[in-house]
Amino acid sequence: MVKLFIYSSIILFFLNPIRFYGQQDNTEHYKQKASNLLRKGSQLSAEGKYIEALDTFKLCLEYRKIAYGNEDYYLGSPYLAIGISYKNLGRLDMALKNYEMAEKNYLLRSPPNYTSLARLYINYGNVYRAKLDYQNAITYFKQALNTLNKHDPNNNKNIADVNYSITEIYFLQKQFEKVIGPVLNLIGTADTINQIDYSNILAGCFQNLKKYDKAEKYYLNGINLLKQKYGEADIEYAFALMNYAQFLSDIPRFEEALQYMEQAFTIIHHDKKDYGDDLSYYYAIMGDIIKAKPIATGNLTSFKQQKKQNLNETIVWYNKSLQALNTGEEKVRADSIIINKCISFMHCLSGLKDIGDTYHEIALIDKEEKNSSYTNSLIDALKYYQLTGKFIQQARKEISSDESKIELARLEHSTFSKTIETAYLAYDVTDDESYLEVAFHNSEQTKNSSIFDKLSNDLAQENSLIPDSLLELEKRLNSTISIYSEMIFQENNRYKPDSTLLSEYNNKVFDANKKRDDLNRLLETEYPDYVDLKYSASLLSVDDIQKRMNKNEVILEYVFTEPDDTKPDNKEKNTNSLYTFLISKDSKKFIKQSVDDVENESLEEIFRFMSTPNYIFTQNEDSKKFCTSSHNIYKLLISPIESVIKDKNLVIVPDGKLNYIAFDGLLKTLPDTSEMINFGRLDYLLKNNNINYANSTNILMKNRSSKRRLKNRIMAFAPKYNNEKFELSNASYTLMPLPGVKKEVEAIAKTVKTKLFFDEDASETNFRKNCGHYDILHLAMHAYINDSLPAFSRLAFSPVTSNGDLQKDGWLNTTDIYNLDLNARLTVLSACNTGVGKLEKGEGLMSLARGFLYAGCPSIIMSLWEVDDEAGTKIMTSFYKNLKRGKTKDEALRLAKLQYLENANSRQAHPHYWMSFKSIGDNSPIYTSYDIYFFALLIVLILAFTIDQAIRIRKVHKKRNTE
Repeated sequence: MVKLFIYSSIILFFLNPIRFYGQQDNTEHYKQKASNLLRKGSQLSAEGKYIEALDTFKLCLEYRKIAYGNEDYYLGSPYLAIGISYKNLGRLDMALKNYEMAEKNYLLRSPPNYTSLARLYINYGNVYRAKLDYQNAITYFKQALNTLNKHDPNNNKNIADVNYSITEIYFLQKQFEKVIGPVLNLIGTADTINQIDYSNILAGCFQNLKKYDKAEKYYLNGINLLKQKYGEADIEYAFALMNYAQFLSDIPRFEEALQYMEQAFTIIHHDKKDYGDDLSYYYAIMGDIIKAKPIATGNLTSFKQQKKQNLNETIVWYNKSLQALNTGEEKVRADSIIINKCISFMHCLSGLKDIGDTYHEIALIDKEEKNSSYTNSLIDALKYYQLTGKFIQQARKEISSDESKIELARLEHSTFSKTIETAYLAYDVTDDESYLEVAFHNSEQTKNSSIFDKLSNDLAQENSLIPDSLLELEKRLNSTISIYSEMIFQENNRYKPDSTLLSEYNNKVFDANKKRDDLNRLLETEYPDYVDLKYSASLLSVDDIQKRMNKNEVILEYVFTEPDDTKPDNKEKNTNSLYTFLISKDSKKFIKQSVDDVENESLEEIFRFMSTPNYIFTQNEDSKKFCTSSHNIYKLLISPIESVIKDKNLVIVPDGKLNYIAFDGLLKTLPDTSEMINFGRLDYLLKNNNINYANSTNILMKNRSSKRRLKNRIMAFAPKYNNEKFELSNASYTLMPLPGVKKEVEAIAKTVKTKLFFDEDASETNFRKNCGHYDILHLAMHAYINDSLPAFSRLAFSPVTSNGDLQKDGWLNTTDIYNLDLNARLTVLSACNTGVGKLEKGEGLMSLARGFLYAGCPSIIMSLWEVDDEAGTKIMTSFYKNLKRGKTKDEALRLAKLQYLENANSRQAHPHYWMSFKSIGDNSPIYTSYDIYFFALLIVLILAFTIDQAIRIRKVHKKRNTE
């Protein structure tokens, strides 16, 4: 943990405003009083008298309202000061409300005071950073930088502060190399204050990268500069000493570390406070140091005893750290700390996680004995991990942008993984299914959580009293952000980007982002029914899922954990763990397996073999290697639960590298590898089971419960390409003709009623205009994946001459798709690579298919690699025939693949031709089965026969009676 010096940090607490009456002084008197109060408040803040300072700022605001009215430029400063006070006490929403008021009043002056606006944007950024919304924080910091560079270019101090704030975000994101280069370029010309900040962040980077000599150099440089600038009694000097002490314990130089901590405590505790961020940080560092305390013994029993003693002492320090963050008057237990009574959300989250990790370490010491201490430590670890998870969920729900949610999921992925590991150990020793439940809940948190949040938010909006006009405004703002973000992307990819245009586009994105955040705060303030629905949306339990499952269905959800490869000295980087959750209507299992180097290589070999563009030149040795690898992975993923899934419909929820493989092609039995491999005769899992995929079980169930039906069945697009050239991420590409796509959609149209868009009509404009009116969207076209910026992966509609309108340029990128208003029950992406993309921890594959799920389409057919034209046409034609017969989507696709294999020669049976397509999401049928019509007719005939017989019998009885 490395303390970073933060721009404009004032720690205050909320009190009721002081009321005053009977003031008769003139306006100048109030102006002077207000100015004096503003200075006094700043002084009180600097002294750590936070409650008094906040009260003083509020009184200053009241005086200025008397002097200037309720709206005036001069109200901006007290609103800003009050906002900063709330921010540093963890009252982030109150901080943002006051920042809004500050900005509103700053803008009343024409021209505005751009320096004041820049400072305000910096403070906005600080709040979003505290909310763990790092992307939004960077947006505000960059806006502050642009404002200063344009209107106050000689303000070196503020410019340096903003640059530091941006690099600090990269530090928090663990992008250390992205910090080091820019900071090394800036530190030589910076003033003393910024040299201190830069030295501190460089030291932290080098410490994390295990470059200890460089880390120590910069720690000592920062300490010396602070000593010269402020002396040895300054609070920032104390922080520098604590950072260095924490570093010394990491080396380890334990005794030296304690000496520096003692010196730091003398500075921090001079006013005898028993709470506050400074004191909390001291306790946290002491905990880190005690945890790292070396143990001088060769005896294993003695080592374990001493280690447990150190770890228990560590927990005492961490508990003190959390208690010092509490703003309530009464002391609270660390395991009952309340989010909105915590001075620092970020430090509170870190503290809870640290305690959980420490209990986990204590448990592992007793793992072999599996005694009561082992079990109790696991239970305690889980308690703190679950609290951590609640904090993360709270932060995620308050974040607006998908990009920020994904970033948060990546950074906190390890927390959920550690919780799953701990829950498994508790489940293994107690056989208590509640721990299976905890593990499954956390598994779901690591799988496309932002899509689940989007679905929950959409549902909350639909069922609340929010006016349609506000929802339309949100859509327009999202569209604006998408359009100008792409324009920024395109301009940055030019040989010589236009800085003026970039500035204009960035301003557009900034304004739209800000309005969207303001709108979100308005919705949460004015529409409590929306808030209740949004925040009450919770994940289904395993029991609830079982109640919603079909009898012949089995869910296999995987968690694939890998060690932290960012650590250069990681000796276990090839040791992975695989957790499997099996859920059926009447059973559930929780299994853990180790994944060795052979199995890791087998996973990579399967995808490499299936997706290679050189599949035509496959040698028999390559085929044998594939068969061996595929069977190895079958034994890993399926064999442990083989008896349970026999003849069942499988729902696969993959994780990590498992996203890249097609389970269809896993081999139950290994063929005779001494002979030529015949791909058409291999014992694929596909031959025994329907296989459907899901991003997460909860998303599957939520989509399954949504009911939608449109009269218009299918809309199909088949663009025409003429070798058009284009560039994507500084690489050149050509839109090669796809002669098979027209045949594909024509064949589909012969099977089911389809609205066709060919050639020039297969345009982005026509798609946007019509996509909300069809049950099935079929897109047979090129797709291009941008791994570095997944939001700008794109589908290629018919090329058009650019007219400057990005909504009519022929490209539909992932971000565009997010903003579509879809009503379709199925989207078929009969294009190349639509199911692959960058793998993000906590979110899965950032693919084009994900975009359609995010936009509200519950089911997707997608491809894992480049699809052969002829094979794709055959499979898709069969798929729609099966779909029309009333088959579920996954079964329709499975039967299409099996039919293709039956008719394929030995070369065409290669997995590359037929295995690419996957069915993901709700697999319910689109069409009514012919069997239903048959049974309905049969029932009608039986009824008619029964009625006819009854009439005949009555006639006979009547005739007899008359006789």
